[in-house]
Amino acid sequence: MGQCYGSSAFSRRRQGHPRPGLGLYPLPRSRPRPRRYPSLPAPAQHLPARLRASGVPRRAPLPLCARAGRLSLAKQFLARLLDSDPPLVLSEEDVRVFIAATLLHDIGHYPFSHTLEELRPFFIRHEEGARQIIEDQNGELYQTIADEFQIDPARVANVIDYENSGLAVPPEDLLLANILSSTLDPDKIDYLLRDSMFCGVPFGESVNRDRLIASIKFDPERQRLAITSKGVSAVEALVFTNYQMYRNVYWHHGVRSASAMFKRAVQEILLHPHNRLDFSDFHRLTESGLIARLQREQKRLGLETSAQLLEGTIHRRLYKVAAVIHPSERTQPLMNRLDFLFRHPYKRRAKEIELCQVFGQRLGRAFQGHEILIDIPSFNKTPEVDLRVFYGRTLPADKTDPLTFADPEVSRLRDSLLHNFEDQAKIFRIFCVDDPDLREVVGKEAKQYLS
Repeated sequence: MGQCYGSSAFSRRRQGHPRPGLGLYPLPRSRPRPRRYPSLPAPAQHLPARLRASGVPRRAPLPLCARAGRLSLAKQFLARLLDSDPPLVLSEEDVRVFIAATLLHDIGHYPFSHTLEELRPFFIRHEEGARQIIEDQNGELYQTIADEFQIDPARVANVIDYENSGLAVPPEDLLLANILSSTLDPDKIDYLLRDSMFCGVPFGESVNRDRLIASIKFDPERQRLAITSKGVSAVEALVFTNYQMYRNVYWHHGVRSASAMFKRAVQEILLHPHNRLDFSDFHRLTESGLIARLQREQKRLGLETSAQLLEGTIHRRLYKVAAVIHPSERTQPLMNRLDFLFRHPYKRRAKEIELCQVFGQRLGRAFQGHEILIDIPSFNKTPEVDLRVFYGRTLPADKTDPLTFADPEVSRLRDSLLHNFEDQAKIFRIFCVDDPDLREVVGKEAKQYLS
């Protein structure tokens, strides 16, 4: 089965030198280095050049990505879990699978994938895309994983695409997936703090990353990552940073306007009967390459409306907010309707065309069907905190270890933050072209047509 990593086996190796390649991903100099890591090879230098992330933004117009930071954090997570009491016990193969999945976590991404994968069924979840790439036995990545990491590529795909409803993920792979993707995971810490810094907003500065990592421990009952009570405030800061980034950056009205325009521009191309784009085209291109490819397709097909939308996003001639569905207006029938439109983007397009026709007639204008756009954030996005907290000797007398973030002894932030996220961050908007008359009539009357 290969060597197992537990606290004792791990300690025996801590004085030795890591195997070649482990130091290819140094930690930032501003942070203290962890004292020890699992001993493992790092064949990442053999991965195909296509894995370079430059030029492939996923969060709409936010081209920020890095694997080195995530890998560095993942190694620190493993170090803490393997030294936990009780320790997480992994075979050497498990460690290799985890490291490979960390490196390849974003392989299914393509330019603007978080935005475009809402256009189902043409696009699929990027995790499913990662599985297709990793398990392609004719691809160079499949052989690299098998030869250099000496592991089954299917296990790596399982860790990344663990929520695939059509597959039964083995427990050993699900364990690794719950470490890599959870409330507290290397990817989330990495992108939240990095995005916060490079967007010039201070939200991530409140997160004490070192204290957060130092509080990590293994929960043997749930087979998941947990924390000690010393990490509660650091987790609160991380969760609040997540909320602030969605409210002020990821779901900012300018970002949402550009995203809605871009989605509709691409949708018009995909619906054309003579469209030559297929899903693989998006994986082969960087951001600028994709934009150029879309422009060529628009010109060939004579899609003026799609071209106008795309040019608007490029030159920041963005649609304006005409209407907002406020929390007090979110009746259950309306939310059911919005959920339906989110899950059926072509029905949403039809509704947008209908609104253009209604208000075009009202104003005596000849609208083309793209002047009004409905923006619906993902219903599945929520800042839920699914973590157990171990108190040890400081546990309240009437409680049993571990507690959860639903317990008032741990935190009262969870409930209020969930409500705030739903009401203040997850905003449903109707955008329209910069036409004062249209904005006024849409603002007054458009919402009644959504019910």
